[in-house]
Amino acid sequence: MRFGRQAIVLVPEISLTPQTVERFRARFDQVAVLHSHLSDSERHYHWERIAAGQVSVVVGARSAVFAPTPHLGLMILDEEHENSFKQETLPRYHARDVAWQRSLAENVPLVLGSATPSLESWQKAVTGDYRLVELPHRIQHRPLPAVRTIDLRQEMQSAHKMSSKGAISRRLRVQMEQALAQGGQVILLLNRRGFATHIQCHSCGHVVRCQSCDIALTWHREGNMAMCHYCDYTIPTLIKCPECNYTGIKYSGLGTQKLEAEVRSRFPQYVCLRMDTDTMTSPGSHERALAKFRAGEVQILLGTQMIDKGLDFPRVTLVGVINDDMALHLPDFRASERTVQLLVQVAGRTGRGDQGGRVLVQTFCPDHPAIQAATMHDYITFAKDELPMRQALGYPPFGSMIRLVVRGLQETPTMHFAEHITNLIRTELTPHLATVRLLGPAPAPIAKLRDKFRFNINLLGPDGPLLRAAVRAATANLKAPDDMDWMIDVDPLSML
Repeated sequence: MRFGRQAIVLVPEISLTPQTVERFRARFDQVAVLHSHLSDSERHYHWERIAAGQVSVVVGARSAVFAPTPHLGLMILDEEHENSFKQETLPRYHARDVAWQRSLAENVPLVLGSATPSLESWQKAVTGDYRLVELPHRIQHRPLPAVRTIDLRQEMQSAHKMSSKGAISRRLRVQMEQALAQGGQVILLLNRRGFATHIQCHSCGHVVRCQSCDIALTWHREGNMAMCHYCDYTIPTLIKCPECNYTGIKYSGLGTQKLEAEVRSRFPQYVCLRMDTDTMTSPGSHERALAKFRAGEVQILLGTQMIDKGLDFPRVTLVGVINDDMALHLPDFRASERTVQLLVQVAGRTGRGDQGGRVLVQTFCPDHPAIQAATMHDYITFAKDELPMRQALGYPPFGSMIRLVVRGLQETPTMHFAEHITNLIRTELTPHLATVRLLGPAPAPIAKLRDKFRFNINLLGPDGPLLRAAVRAATANLKAPDDMDWMIDVDPLSML
Protein backbone atom coordinates (compact mmCIF):
# COMPACT_ATOMS: atom_id res chain seq x y z
CA MET A 1 0.00 0.00 0.00
CA ARG A 2 3.00 2.27 0.53
CA PHE A 3 3.46 2.21 -3.25
CA GLY A 4 -0.09 3.38 -3.90
CA ARG A 5 -1.24 -0.02 -5.17
CA GLN A 6 -4.56 -1.72 -4.48
CA ALA A 7 -5.37 -5.22 -3.22
CA ILE A 8 -8.36 -7.51 -3.81
CA VAL A 9 -9.17 -10.00 -1.04
CA LEU A 10 -11.79 -12.67 -1.80
CA VAL A 11 -13.54 -14.65 0.92
CA PRO A 12 -15.90 -17.59 0.25
CA GLU A 13 -18.71 -16.91 2.70
CA ILE A 14 -20.59 -13.70 3.36
CA SER A 15 -20.41 -14.60 7.07
CA LEU A 16 -16.63 -14.08 6.89
CA THR A 17 -16.89 -10.65 5.29
CA PRO A 18 -17.64 -8.58 8.46
CA GLN A 19 -14.74 -10.11 10.40
CA THR A 20 -12.35 -9.72 7.46
CA VAL A 21 -13.43 -6.13 6.82
CA GLU A 22 -13.02 -5.28 10.49
CA ARG A 23 -9.43 -6.53 10.48
CA PHE A 24 -8.51 -4.68 7.32
CA ARG A 25 -10.14 -1.43 8.48
CA ALA A 26 -8.08 -1.62 11.65
CA ARG A 27 -4.95 -1.35 9.49
CA PHE A 28 -5.96 0.52 6.34
CA ASP A 29 -7.88 3.74 5.84
CA GLN A 30 -9.86 2.97 2.70
CA VAL A 31 -11.58 -0.42 2.49
CA ALA A 32 -14.48 -1.25 0.15
CA VAL A 33 -16.84 -4.20 0.47
CA LEU A 34 -18.49 -6.04 -2.42
CA HIS A 35 -20.97 -8.88 -1.94
CA SER A 36 -24.48 -9.92 -2.97
CA HIS A 37 -26.23 -8.53 0.12
CA LEU A 38 -25.41 -4.93 -0.81
CA SER A 39 -28.12 -2.77 -2.28
CA ASP A 40 -27.63 -1.46 -5.82
CA SER A 41 -26.82 2.00 -4.50
CA GLU A 42 -24.25 0.64 -2.03
CA ARG A 43 -22.59 -1.43 -4.72
CA HIS A 44 -22.49 1.53 -7.10
CA TYR A 45 -20.95 3.74 -4.39
CA HIS A 46 -18.13 1.25 -3.72
CA TRP A 47 -17.64 0.57 -7.42
CA GLU A 48 -17.08 4.26 -8.21
CA ARG A 49 -14.63 4.71 -5.33
CA ILE A 50 -12.63 1.66 -6.44
CA ALA A 51 -12.48 2.83 -10.05
CA ALA A 52 -11.33 6.29 -8.91
CA GLY A 53 -8.42 4.74 -7.02
CA GLN A 54 -9.77 5.93 -3.66
CA VAL A 55 -9.81 2.41 -2.14
CA SER A 56 -6.75 0.56 -0.85
CA VAL A 57 -8.34 -2.85 -0.22
CA VAL A 58 -11.38 -4.46 -1.83
CA VAL A 59 -12.93 -7.24 0.24
CA GLY A 60 -15.70 -9.39 -1.11
CA ALA A 61 -17.13 -12.62 -2.44
CA ARG A 62 -16.29 -14.14 -5.83
CA SER A 63 -17.65 -11.29 -8.00
CA ALA A 64 -15.18 -8.91 -6.36
CA VAL A 65 -12.53 -10.49 -8.59
CA PHE A 66 -13.87 -8.14 -11.31
CA ALA A 67 -13.44 -4.98 -9.19
CA PRO A 68 -12.21 -2.12 -11.43
CA THR A 69 -8.96 -1.42 -9.59
CA PRO A 70 -6.78 0.91 -11.71
CA HIS A 71 -3.68 0.30 -9.57
CA LEU A 72 -3.90 -3.40 -8.70
CA GLY A 73 -0.86 -4.72 -6.84
CA LEU A 74 -2.02 -7.93 -5.10
CA MET A 75 -4.81 -10.53 -5.20
CA ILE A 76 -5.66 -12.92 -2.37
CA LEU A 77 -8.15 -15.81 -2.25
CA ASP A 78 -8.80 -16.89 1.32
CA GLU A 79 -9.96 -20.51 1.70
CA GLU A 80 -9.29 -21.03 -2.00
CA HIS A 81 -10.65 -24.59 -1.89
CA GLU A 82 -14.22 -23.45 -1.28
CA ASN A 83 -16.90 -24.37 -3.84
CA SER A 84 -18.60 -20.99 -3.47
CA PHE A 85 -15.84 -19.45 -5.59
CA LYS A 86 -17.42 -21.24 -8.57
CA GLN A 87 -20.50 -19.59 -10.05
CA GLU A 88 -22.91 -22.33 -11.14
CA THR A 89 -25.15 -20.08 -13.27
CA LEU A 90 -24.35 -18.13 -16.40
CA PRO A 91 -21.79 -16.78 -16.79
CA ARG A 92 -20.07 -19.82 -15.22
CA TYR A 93 -16.63 -19.02 -13.89
CA HIS A 94 -14.32 -19.92 -11.03
CA ALA A 95 -12.96 -16.88 -9.21
CA ARG A 96 -9.64 -18.67 -8.73
CA ASP A 97 -9.20 -19.10 -12.49
CA VAL A 98 -10.25 -15.52 -13.19
CA ALA A 99 -7.85 -14.25 -10.52
CA TRP A 100 -5.05 -16.34 -12.03
CA GLN A 101 -5.63 -14.91 -15.51
CA ARG A 102 -5.95 -11.38 -14.15
CA SER A 103 -2.73 -11.73 -12.17
CA LEU A 104 -0.93 -12.80 -15.35
CA ALA A 105 -2.46 -10.00 -17.41
CA GLU A 106 -1.62 -7.29 -14.86
CA ASN A 107 1.65 -8.87 -13.65
CA VAL A 108 0.67 -8.91 -9.98
CA PRO A 109 1.10 -11.70 -7.41
CA LEU A 110 -1.80 -14.00 -6.51
CA VAL A 111 -1.93 -15.64 -3.08
CA LEU A 112 -4.14 -18.72 -2.59
CA GLY A 113 -4.63 -19.39 1.11
CA SER A 114 -6.01 -22.54 2.71
CA ALA A 115 -5.23 -25.11 5.39
CA THR A 116 -6.92 -27.64 3.10
CA PRO A 117 -6.14 -26.59 -0.48
CA SER A 118 -8.05 -28.05 -3.37
CA LEU A 119 -6.23 -31.04 -4.82
CA GLU A 120 -5.91 -29.12 -8.09
CA SER A 121 -4.02 -26.31 -6.36
CA TRP A 122 -2.04 -28.71 -4.16
CA GLN A 123 -0.82 -30.67 -7.19
CA LYS A 124 0.31 -27.47 -8.88
CA ALA A 125 2.15 -26.45 -5.72
CA VAL A 126 4.03 -29.73 -5.27
CA THR A 127 4.98 -29.86 -8.96
CA GLY A 128 6.28 -26.28 -8.96
CA ASP A 129 3.59 -24.60 -11.05
CA TYR A 130 2.72 -22.65 -7.92
CA ARG A 131 5.16 -21.59 -5.24
CA LEU A 132 4.35 -23.42 -2.00
CA VAL A 133 4.61 -21.36 1.19
CA GLU A 134 3.85 -23.35 4.35
CA LEU A 135 2.74 -22.09 7.76
CA PRO A 136 3.39 -25.15 9.94
CA HIS A 137 2.51 -23.48 13.25
CA ARG A 138 -0.47 -21.67 14.65
CA ILE A 139 -0.13 -18.11 15.90
CA GLN A 140 1.83 -18.01 19.17
CA HIS A 141 2.57 -21.71 18.55
CA ARG A 142 -0.78 -22.71 20.01
CA PRO A 143 -1.39 -26.47 19.73
CA LEU A 144 -3.96 -27.85 17.34
CA PRO A 145 -7.08 -29.16 19.09
CA ALA A 146 -7.43 -32.84 19.78
CA VAL A 147 -9.95 -34.41 17.38
CA ARG A 148 -11.78 -37.55 18.44
CA THR A 149 -14.51 -39.57 16.76
CA ILE A 150 -17.70 -40.89 18.32
CA ASP A 151 -18.74 -44.15 16.67
CA LEU A 152 -22.48 -43.80 16.23
CA ARG A 153 -22.77 -47.54 15.59
CA GLN A 154 -21.63 -48.26 19.13
CA GLU A 155 -23.64 -45.33 20.45
CA MET A 156 -26.83 -46.81 19.04
CA GLN A 157 -26.05 -50.22 20.53
CA SER A 158 -24.87 -49.08 23.94
CA ALA A 159 -26.68 -49.75 27.16
CA HIS A 160 -27.19 -45.99 27.46
CA LYS A 161 -29.28 -45.83 24.30
CA MET A 162 -32.24 -44.19 25.97
CA SER A 163 -30.10 -41.52 27.64
CA SER A 164 -28.45 -40.80 24.30
CA LYS A 165 -31.67 -40.47 22.34
CA GLY A 166 -31.44 -37.53 19.99
CA ALA A 167 -28.82 -35.98 17.74
CA ILE A 168 -26.34 -35.28 20.54
CA SER A 169 -24.60 -38.40 21.81
CA ARG A 170 -24.04 -39.00 25.49
CA ARG A 171 -20.30 -38.36 25.17
CA LEU A 172 -20.76 -35.11 23.28
CA ARG A 173 -23.37 -33.93 25.78
CA VAL A 174 -20.98 -34.54 28.69
CA GLN A 175 -18.21 -32.62 26.93
CA MET A 176 -20.58 -29.74 26.21
CA GLU A 177 -21.60 -29.58 29.86
CA GLN A 178 -17.96 -29.43 30.94
CA ALA A 179 -16.99 -26.79 28.39
CA LEU A 180 -19.94 -24.54 29.23
CA ALA A 181 -19.49 -24.95 32.98
CA GLN A 182 -15.90 -23.75 32.61
CA GLY A 183 -17.00 -20.59 30.79
CA GLY A 184 -16.19 -21.83 27.28
CA GLN A 185 -18.30 -21.59 24.16
CA VAL A 186 -19.45 -24.42 21.90
CA ILE A 187 -19.90 -24.67 18.13
CA LEU A 188 -22.07 -27.44 16.64
CA LEU A 189 -21.96 -28.17 12.91
CA LEU A 190 -24.77 -29.85 11.00
CA ASN A 191 -24.76 -29.19 7.28
CA ARG A 192 -28.49 -29.66 6.71
CA ARG A 193 -31.30 -27.14 7.14
CA GLY A 194 -34.81 -27.69 8.40
CA PHE A 195 -36.32 -29.77 11.20
CA ALA A 196 -37.16 -33.14 9.66
CA THR A 197 -35.56 -34.16 6.37
CA HIS A 198 -37.84 -37.10 5.61
CA ILE A 199 -41.65 -37.34 5.68
CA GLN A 200 -42.98 -40.86 5.20
CA CYS A 201 -46.19 -42.77 5.80
CA HIS A 202 -45.67 -45.85 7.99
CA SER A 203 -48.76 -47.48 6.55
CA CYS A 204 -48.25 -47.41 2.77
CA GLY A 205 -44.60 -46.25 2.68
CA HIS A 206 -45.31 -43.10 0.64
CA VAL A 207 -42.54 -40.47 0.85
CA VAL A 208 -43.66 -36.85 0.47
CA ARG A 209 -41.67 -35.41 -2.41
CA CYS A 210 -41.52 -32.19 -4.36
CA GLN A 211 -43.98 -32.09 -7.26
CA SER A 212 -41.33 -30.50 -9.48
CA CYS A 213 -38.09 -32.18 -8.32
CA ASP A 214 -36.88 -35.68 -7.54
CA ILE A 215 -36.30 -34.57 -3.96
CA ALA A 216 -37.95 -35.42 -0.64
CA LEU A 217 -39.45 -32.39 1.10
CA THR A 218 -37.90 -31.06 4.30
CA TRP A 219 -40.19 -30.04 7.14
CA HIS A 220 -39.57 -26.62 8.67
CA ARG A 221 -41.18 -26.13 12.06
CA GLU A 222 -40.80 -22.38 11.67
CA GLY A 223 -43.60 -21.53 9.28
CA ASN A 224 -45.16 -24.98 9.79
CA MET A 225 -44.47 -26.14 6.24
CA ALA A 226 -42.65 -28.71 4.14
CA MET A 227 -40.26 -27.26 1.57
CA CYS A 228 -38.09 -28.26 -1.38
CA HIS A 229 -34.66 -26.68 -0.94
CA TYR A 230 -34.09 -26.63 -4.70
CA CYS A 231 -37.19 -24.90 -6.08
CA ASP A 232 -38.83 -23.54 -2.88
CA TYR A 233 -42.04 -25.50 -3.48
CA THR A 234 -43.93 -25.56 -0.17
CA ILE A 235 -46.98 -27.27 1.30
CA PRO A 236 -48.59 -26.94 4.73
CA THR A 237 -47.63 -29.45 7.41
CA LEU A 238 -49.34 -32.78 6.77
CA ILE A 239 -51.33 -34.57 9.47
CA LYS A 240 -52.22 -37.56 7.30
CA CYS A 241 -50.79 -39.38 4.29
CA PRO A 242 -51.87 -37.81 0.96
CA GLU A 243 -51.97 -41.30 -0.59
CA CYS A 244 -53.83 -43.47 1.93
CA ASN A 245 -55.06 -40.92 4.52
CA TYR A 246 -53.25 -42.73 7.34
CA THR A 247 -52.82 -40.34 10.29
CA GLY A 248 -49.55 -41.84 11.54
CA ILE A 249 -47.31 -40.05 9.05
CA LYS A 250 -43.74 -39.87 10.39
CA TYR A 251 -41.39 -36.90 10.36
CA SER A 252 -37.80 -38.14 10.63
CA GLY A 253 -34.26 -37.10 9.81
CA LEU A 254 -32.24 -34.28 11.27
CA GLY A 255 -31.82 -30.63 10.35
CA THR A 256 -30.52 -27.55 12.11
CA GLN A 257 -33.97 -26.58 13.42
CA LYS A 258 -34.36 -29.94 15.14
CA LEU A 259 -30.83 -29.74 16.53
CA GLU A 260 -31.59 -26.27 17.88
CA ALA A 261 -34.71 -27.58 19.64
CA GLU A 262 -32.70 -30.38 21.23
CA VAL A 263 -29.95 -28.03 22.38
CA ARG A 264 -32.45 -25.64 23.96
CA SER A 265 -34.12 -28.57 25.72
CA ARG A 266 -30.90 -30.08 27.05
CA PHE A 267 -29.15 -26.79 27.89
CA PRO A 268 -31.94 -24.37 28.86
CA GLN A 269 -29.62 -22.27 31.04
CA TYR A 270 -27.42 -21.29 28.07
CA VAL A 271 -28.18 -19.07 25.08
CA CYS A 272 -28.21 -20.86 21.74
CA LEU A 273 -28.09 -19.24 18.30
CA ARG A 274 -28.64 -20.89 14.90
CA MET A 275 -26.91 -19.72 11.73
CA ASP A 276 -28.17 -21.07 8.40
CA THR A 277 -29.78 -19.65 5.30
CA ASP A 278 -33.19 -19.72 7.00
CA THR A 279 -32.10 -17.41 9.84
CA MET A 280 -29.49 -15.23 8.11
CA THR A 281 -31.86 -13.49 5.70
CA SER A 282 -32.02 -9.82 6.71
CA PRO A 283 -29.27 -7.29 5.96
CA GLY A 284 -26.62 -7.36 8.68
CA SER A 285 -27.88 -10.62 10.21
CA HIS A 286 -24.45 -12.27 9.94
CA GLU A 287 -22.74 -9.36 11.66
CA ARG A 288 -25.29 -9.23 14.48
CA ALA A 289 -25.17 -12.97 15.12
CA LEU A 290 -21.38 -13.16 15.21
CA ALA A 291 -21.15 -10.00 17.32
CA LYS A 292 -23.38 -11.62 19.96
CA PHE A 293 -21.25 -14.76 19.96
CA ARG A 294 -18.03 -12.75 20.17
CA ALA A 295 -19.39 -10.70 23.08
CA GLY A 296 -20.31 -13.84 25.00
CA GLU A 297 -24.05 -13.19 24.86
CA VAL A 298 -24.41 -16.56 23.11
CA GLN A 299 -22.76 -19.68 24.49
CA ILE A 300 -23.77 -22.25 21.85
CA LEU A 301 -23.54 -21.49 18.13
CA LEU A 302 -24.93 -24.09 15.75
CA GLY A 303 -25.37 -24.04 12.03
CA THR A 304 -24.44 -25.22 8.58
CA GLN A 305 -21.11 -24.86 6.78
CA MET A 306 -21.30 -21.05 6.99
CA ILE A 307 -19.78 -21.44 10.50
CA ASP A 308 -17.06 -23.97 9.62
CA LYS A 309 -14.27 -21.68 8.46
CA GLY A 310 -12.41 -18.45 9.09
CA LEU A 311 -14.15 -17.44 12.32
CA ASP A 312 -11.85 -16.53 15.21
CA PHE A 313 -13.39 -16.85 18.69
CA PRO A 314 -10.82 -17.52 21.46
CA ARG A 315 -13.46 -18.67 23.96
CA VAL A 316 -14.59 -21.61 21.81
CA THR A 317 -13.27 -24.69 23.60
CA LEU A 318 -15.40 -27.38 21.98
CA VAL A 319 -16.58 -28.10 18.45
CA GLY A 320 -19.06 -30.89 17.79
CA VAL A 321 -19.73 -32.27 14.32
CA ILE A 322 -23.17 -33.87 14.52
CA ASN A 323 -22.97 -36.01 11.38
CA ASP A 324 -20.69 -35.52 8.40
CA ASP A 325 -21.45 -38.86 6.75
CA MET A 326 -24.05 -37.27 4.46
CA ALA A 327 -21.38 -35.45 2.46
CA LEU A 328 -19.07 -38.46 2.54
CA HIS A 329 -21.42 -40.67 0.55
CA LEU A 330 -22.57 -38.26 -2.16
CA PRO A 331 -22.18 -39.56 -5.75
CA ASP A 332 -19.24 -37.25 -6.42
CA PHE A 333 -15.56 -38.09 -6.89
CA ARG A 334 -14.69 -35.13 -4.65
CA ALA A 335 -16.80 -36.40 -1.70
CA SER A 336 -13.82 -37.55 0.39
CA GLU A 337 -11.87 -34.37 -0.33
CA ARG A 338 -14.78 -32.17 0.73
CA THR A 339 -15.34 -34.20 3.89
CA VAL A 340 -11.78 -33.85 5.14
CA GLN A 341 -11.77 -30.16 4.21
CA LEU A 342 -14.97 -29.55 6.16
CA LEU A 343 -13.71 -31.39 9.26
CA VAL A 344 -10.26 -29.79 9.29
CA GLN A 345 -11.76 -26.34 8.79
CA VAL A 346 -14.36 -26.65 11.55
CA ALA A 347 -11.72 -28.12 13.88
CA GLY A 348 -9.78 -24.91 13.40
CA ARG A 349 -12.56 -22.92 15.09
CA THR A 350 -11.43 -24.09 18.53
CA GLY A 351 -8.19 -23.97 20.49
CA ARG A 352 -7.56 -20.33 19.63
CA GLY A 353 -7.42 -19.14 23.23
CA ASP A 354 -5.55 -19.96 26.43
CA GLN A 355 -8.04 -22.67 27.40
CA GLY A 356 -7.23 -24.80 24.38
CA GLY A 357 -9.90 -26.80 22.60
CA ARG A 358 -11.15 -30.16 21.44
CA VAL A 359 -13.30 -31.54 18.64
CA LEU A 360 -15.76 -34.44 18.65
CA VAL A 361 -16.94 -35.90 15.34
CA GLN A 362 -20.03 -38.12 15.40
CA THR A 363 -19.87 -40.60 12.54
CA PHE A 364 -20.91 -44.04 11.37
CA CYS A 365 -17.61 -44.30 9.42
CA PRO A 366 -14.79 -43.55 11.91
CA ASP A 367 -12.30 -45.67 9.91
CA HIS A 368 -12.80 -43.83 6.62
CA PRO A 369 -9.47 -42.35 5.36
CA ALA A 370 -10.96 -38.84 5.11
CA ILE A 371 -12.14 -38.88 8.70
CA GLN A 372 -8.92 -40.47 9.92
CA ALA A 373 -6.89 -37.75 8.18
CA ALA A 374 -9.03 -35.05 9.80
CA THR A 375 -8.55 -36.52 13.29
CA MET A 376 -4.78 -36.33 12.79
CA HIS A 377 -4.81 -32.87 11.13
CA ASP A 378 -2.97 -34.57 8.28
CA TYR A 379 -4.31 -33.23 5.03
CA ILE A 380 -1.02 -33.87 3.23
CA THR A 381 -1.18 -37.62 3.81
CA PHE A 382 -4.79 -37.63 2.64
CA ALA A 383 -3.75 -35.80 -0.55
CA LYS A 384 -0.90 -38.27 -1.17
CA ASP A 385 -3.32 -41.19 -0.85
CA GLU A 386 -6.14 -39.62 -2.87
CA LEU A 387 -4.15 -38.27 -5.82
CA PRO A 388 -3.01 -41.67 -7.19
CA MET A 389 -6.66 -42.78 -7.37
CA ARG A 390 -7.56 -39.59 -9.22
CA GLN A 391 -4.66 -40.17 -11.60
CA ALA A 392 -5.67 -43.76 -12.30
CA LEU A 393 -9.17 -42.64 -13.27
CA GLY A 394 -8.09 -39.53 -15.16
CA TYR A 395 -9.97 -37.17 -12.87
CA PRO A 396 -8.77 -33.63 -12.09
CA PRO A 397 -6.08 -32.54 -11.42
CA PHE A 398 -4.64 -35.15 -13.84
CA GLY A 399 -7.20 -34.56 -16.55
CA SER A 400 -9.74 -32.05 -17.71
CA MET A 401 -13.45 -32.55 -17.39
CA ILE A 402 -16.56 -31.16 -19.08
CA ARG A 403 -20.08 -31.89 -17.86
CA LEU A 404 -23.13 -31.42 -20.03
CA VAL A 405 -26.63 -31.56 -18.54
CA VAL A 406 -29.60 -32.02 -20.89
CA ARG A 407 -32.96 -30.97 -19.44
CA GLY A 408 -36.50 -31.49 -20.71
CA LEU A 409 -40.13 -31.74 -19.67
CA GLN A 410 -40.52 -35.30 -21.01
CA GLU A 411 -38.15 -38.05 -19.95
CA THR A 412 -37.81 -40.22 -23.07
CA PRO A 413 -37.39 -37.42 -25.66
CA THR A 414 -34.88 -35.74 -23.36
CA MET A 415 -32.87 -38.95 -23.13
CA HIS A 416 -32.91 -39.30 -26.92
CA PHE A 417 -31.71 -35.72 -27.39
CA ALA A 418 -28.90 -36.37 -24.87
CA GLU A 419 -27.91 -39.44 -26.90
CA HIS A 420 -27.86 -37.28 -30.03
CA ILE A 421 -25.49 -34.78 -28.39
CA THR A 422 -23.29 -37.64 -27.18
CA ASN A 423 -23.04 -39.05 -30.71
CA LEU A 424 -22.11 -35.62 -32.10
CA ILE A 425 -19.33 -35.26 -29.53
CA ARG A 426 -18.12 -38.82 -30.17
CA THR A 427 -17.89 -38.07 -33.90
CA GLU A 428 -15.76 -34.99 -33.22
CA LEU A 429 -13.47 -37.04 -30.98
CA THR A 430 -13.17 -40.09 -33.22
CA PRO A 431 -9.37 -39.77 -33.72
CA HIS A 432 -8.84 -39.37 -29.97
CA LEU A 433 -11.17 -41.95 -28.39
CA ALA A 434 -8.20 -43.96 -27.11
CA THR A 435 -7.33 -41.18 -24.65
CA VAL A 436 -10.76 -39.66 -23.99
CA ARG A 437 -13.58 -41.03 -21.82
CA LEU A 438 -17.12 -40.15 -22.85
CA LEU A 439 -19.58 -41.20 -20.13
CA GLY A 440 -23.34 -41.18 -20.54
CA PRO A 441 -25.89 -40.05 -21.14
CA ALA A 442 -27.23 -41.23 -17.80
CA PRO A 443 -29.84 -39.83 -15.41
CA ALA A 444 -28.30 -37.17 -13.16
CA PRO A 445 -28.10 -38.00 -9.42
CA ILE A 446 -30.97 -35.52 -9.04
CA ALA A 447 -32.93 -36.94 -11.96
CA LYS A 448 -35.65 -34.28 -11.99
CA LEU A 449 -35.37 -30.64 -11.00
CA ARG A 450 -37.86 -27.82 -11.39
CA ASP A 451 -40.16 -29.96 -13.57
CA LYS A 452 -37.36 -31.00 -15.93
CA PHE A 453 -35.78 -34.43 -16.34
CA ARG A 454 -31.98 -34.28 -16.33
CA PHE A 455 -29.35 -36.39 -18.09
CA ASN A 456 -25.60 -36.11 -17.56
CA ILE A 457 -22.86 -36.44 -20.19
CA ASN A 458 -19.32 -36.39 -18.75
CA LEU A 459 -16.21 -35.95 -20.84
CA LEU A 460 -12.72 -36.60 -19.45
CA GLY A 461 -9.30 -36.44 -21.04
CA PRO A 462 -5.74 -35.19 -20.61
CA ASP A 463 -6.09 -32.40 -23.20
CA GLY A 464 -8.47 -29.68 -21.98
CA PRO A 465 -8.33 -27.53 -25.16
CA LEU A 466 -9.13 -30.63 -27.25
CA LEU A 467 -12.23 -31.41 -25.17
CA ARG A 468 -13.46 -27.84 -25.31
CA ALA A 469 -12.94 -27.67 -29.08
CA ALA A 470 -14.84 -30.92 -29.61
CA VAL A 471 -17.81 -29.80 -27.52
CA ARG A 472 -17.82 -26.39 -29.18
CA ALA A 473 -17.85 -27.93 -32.66
CA ALA A 474 -20.46 -30.55 -31.78
CA THR A 475 -22.92 -28.01 -30.37
CA ALA A 476 -22.21 -25.06 -32.68
CA ASN A 477 -25.30 -25.59 -34.83
CA LEU A 478 -27.32 -27.61 -32.37
CA LYS A 479 -30.88 -26.53 -31.74
CA ALA A 480 -32.87 -28.07 -28.92
CA PRO A 481 -36.61 -28.74 -29.11
CA ASP A 482 -38.74 -26.05 -27.52
CA ASP A 483 -39.24 -27.92 -24.25
CA MET A 484 -35.55 -28.80 -23.79
CA ASP A 485 -32.26 -27.07 -23.08
CA TRP A 486 -28.72 -28.04 -22.23
CA MET A 487 -25.86 -26.51 -20.34
CA ILE A 488 -22.09 -26.98 -20.55
CA ASP A 489 -19.94 -26.76 -17.44
CA VAL A 490 -16.17 -26.78 -17.96
CA ASP A 491 -14.24 -28.03 -14.93
CA PRO A 492 -17.44 -28.76 -12.95
CA LEU A 493 -17.48 -28.76 -9.16
CA SER A 494 -21.02 -30.08 -8.74
CA MET A 495 -21.82 -33.54 -10.10
CA LEU A 496 -25.41 -33.61 -8.86
